[in-house]
Amino acid sequence: MFSKKENSYRATNDSYMIKGRTDRYLELDALRGIAALMVVFFHFTMYRPQSQLGFKLGVTGVDLFFIISGFVIFMSLNKVKTSIDFIINRASRLYPTYWAAVTFTFVLKVAYSWIYKNQALDQQFLLQYLGNMTMFQYYLHIPNLDDPYWTMIIEMLFYIAILLFFQFKLLRYLTIIGIIISVSIVSITFIIKDPRVINIIFNRIPLLRFIPLFFAGIVFYKIHSSQTNLYENYAIILLCLLAQILLFKHAGGSPSFITQMEYAIMLAIYFILFILFVNNKLHFIVSKGTLFFGKISFALYLTHQGISVNFLLPKLLNNLHMNFWIAAIFIVLPITIGIASCITYFIEVPLSNKLKEKLRHILIHPKP
Repeated sequence: MFSKKENSYRATNDSYMIKGRTDRYLELDALRGIAALMVVFFHFTMYRPQSQLGFKLGVTGVDLFFIISGFVIFMSLNKVKTSIDFIINRASRLYPTYWAAVTFTFVLKVAYSWIYKNQALDQQFLLQYLGNMTMFQYYLHIPNLDDPYWTMIIEMLFYIAILLFFQFKLLRYLTIIGIIISVSIVSITFIIKDPRVINIIFNRIPLLRFIPLFFAGIVFYKIHSSQTNLYENYAIILLCLLAQILLFKHAGGSPSFITQMEYAIMLAIYFILFILFVNNKLHFIVSKGTLFFGKISFALYLTHQGISVNFLLPKLLNNLHMNFWIAAIFIVLPITIGIASCITYFIEVPLSNKLKEKLRHILIHPKP
């Protein structure tokens, strides 16, 4: 049973449809908010002494996002009847916020170059902007306009993989295939001695670097939605945890900032949180604060680094010689939260629904 306070939160938020219920998993929203803040403070303190206060562990915030994504995307398959529905839902959810974030960062960089460097917009930078708007700039060999975008191709590859499983009715085999892929990827990193070959594999399909985390999210959903095969599913969860720890050297930016032991501890914490969640024991993290940051988490993740780390913090610290914490907490953080809130409430919320309706009209109910 939920408390009155938690029920009030549930009543005021959008809902997911699962087995006839209209509950939104507020715990997942809260986890998103926590993950986003971890990444924000990791970037605020990156390469600074303050990172040693524990903020360097925020580099693993993306790992938590990937577990959440595995859970939510597999769950969303229960809401769709066709592959087109799935594509429309994902596109309308991601692209309005992403387009707004990319455009914001582009305008910011153009303005900065013009004001501080007296440089006009060139064709190459414009092409970089247009390439980034596709979300597939990785395979177009176009640099990310901002560093956080590196995770988007990983998410997109996961969506495509799940879509193929759904389209070809292979979801019943997803567990065994997930085990085979996770074990195989880890085995390859130990069997192949040439790091160049391993890098080629991971660079061709960057999703493989984090596949155990997405797979764990899927298995957590299976545990949550059905109490059958519990021992088997928890054994798979343990396998996913161990596999991702063994993939540490290839896990994005984590090896550059934390040790494998620190990575293992953070992953273990995330897995424990999900175990609590699927057993309805995670309500304590739900609050107005965590839900608010969960609401703006996508926009906050996409926009915070360009405005804060690359512009505001250097100006405040180097030019005005402000105290780091005063600058970060009382100036930079409110500005980044304000930008993310504006994108969320004035672009993501209204335009996502409009884009969904437009795509449904074009792809499902076209004019004769």
